[in-house]
Amino acid sequence: NKNKKIFVLSLFIFLAAACNPFKTTLPAGIIKSVDGGVDWQFANKIASSTTVSLAGVSISKMAFDPANRQTVFAGSYTGGLYKSVDSGASWSNVLSKIYVYDFVVSQADSKTIYAAGFYADHGRVLKTTDGGASWNQVYNEESANNQVRAIAVNPNNSSQVVIGMASGAVVKSADGGATWQFANDFKDQVNRLLWQDSNIYALLKTKGLYISTGFVDSFSSITTSISPNSGSLGYYNSNNVANSFSQVYVDYQAPTLIYITSNNGLFKTTDGGNTWTLQNLPVQPGQSSLHAIALAQNSSNIVFASSGSTVYKSLDGGQSWQTQSITSGGFVNYILVDPQLPQIVYAGIYNTQQ
Repeated sequence: NKNKKIFVLSLFIFLAAACNPFKTTLPAGIIKSVDGGVDWQFANKIASSTTVSLAGVSISKMAFDPANRQTVFAGSYTGGLYKSVDSGASWSNVLSKIYVYDFVVSQADSKTIYAAGFYADHGRVLKTTDGGASWNQVYNEESANNQVRAIAVNPNNSSQVVIGMASGAVVKSADGGATWQFANDFKDQVNRLLWQDSNIYALLKTKGLYISTGFVDSFSSITTSISPNSGSLGYYNSNNVANSFSQVYVDYQAPTLIYITSNNGLFKTTDGGNTWTLQNLPVQPGQSSLHAIALAQNSSNIVFASSGSTVYKSLDGGQSWQTQSITSGGFVNYILVDPQLPQIVYAGIYNTQQ
């Protein structure tokens, strides 16, 4: 009859508008394990709210306060910078509006934090010296739609700062962001910058990993054997190369031990990049793309990596792996291991339901 036709038409329009009443939205945000990655629980509570949480947030990076491991920071592509003072039991937003792609907490003074990202169509860097109570903009990229995707600070001198752009440009400051100087242009998206000891590492999206032993005086590639796009004309085994790189981890105890995640799995070097080995992870067919990588600071044999919503853990430096699938609304984008108790692990989810 006529009324039935109207009801069916209305239901069709309702479903076509993506308002599926049967669709279940899974949480994203932050998850935590206290038993080495066997069990995971969401840790998304906002301290000041009973209705708002981090469940819909996409996490870009996480870091501990160098002076207090119970204080944890989490950057978000969608919601600024969050801080927990109770090991992730609750969070507070200490920086809003800006899309935070990366951030650094000063090793010398944890109240000094640099946040790099994107706001109002421009890449920006904000800085706080009071733990997030107030922020000042110290860098504003002139070109539009050019995010500041990576930032690193000298662990021995927090006034020396290096940032990397989506365009591939690298810019540095020797005075805590008061003035800036062009340093390099990789002409490839800078995904990560890492400053450890006297070395600065730059991970590029397609060209791989580069290293500078000075204050960004010059960079040299250390992944020419696995990154065809780096410009080398050498011979490649197509099974052991990558065309896209995501994250890098340099071991605290032995900086010649480096891991890189890529679209073709996890690569490892023990000689500072002279030779690389593709790790044999038990990934599912079609899921060779890896994102997060982290090691325990007090034992380089404990390794965590992620592909999609699966977390991989090795207790023998990558020779064998355990797997744990996470039910969430996205993929595991970042992993953070407690510096004293490696059985405590945090992971940030990139929300793919938006």
